[in-house]
Amino acid sequence: MKLLALRCPNCNHSLAPENEHIVVACESCHAAVHLGDEGLTQTPVHYVAPKSDAQVTGWLPFWVFHGHVNIKRRVTQGGRSALGTAASLWEQSCDLYVPAWELSLSKAQEIGSDLIQRQPAFSPAPQPDALRLTPVTLGTGDALNMLEFIVLAIEARRPDWLKSLDFELEVGEAALWALPAEGEVIVALEE
Repeated sequence: MKLLALRCPNCNHSLAPENEHIVVACESCHAAVHLGDEGLTQTPVHYVAPKSDAQVTGWLPFWVFHGHVNIKRRVTQGGRSALGTAASLWEQSCDLYVPAWELSLSKAQEIGSDLIQRQPAFSPAPQPDALRLTPVTLGTGDALNMLEFIVLAIEARRPDWLKSLDFELEVGEAALWALPAEGEVIVALEE
């Protein structure tokens, strides 16, 4: 067992993460700190600009993968192969969003599905001065598993009575993005 000094690698301020936290924000310098087996490291976070009139109370973390969903086989209850409607969403590479903070499976699926289907264009923002980044509790490996669930949920909601689905994800490395929020609700974004 390796003991780690829980201090920000940027400013040396003490950190007080909970057991399930993977990335936390330093209360002093606001750096995002990854808590890994090899120690604590500062990690990049991309912030999204809210609309100017938005009431931002914090920032919600998302793992964002850029890639492609390759639907190999999609069968409906009638036994028909039905790739048409699925292909229209997945035919091009897109951004695939996975909520990275602690929330219920159904809520993670709902939020991730909405962002994937909308494909919002974000304006980047500098790191906010008064930062309140919700701690990251989902690692990138688990985020890939969650992404599979989100894709399956999107396809299951189509009105053609999905029976079976075979697909694979072709994605690059995940980037950590922070979306402006009021509580646990994403606020209006500049698009």
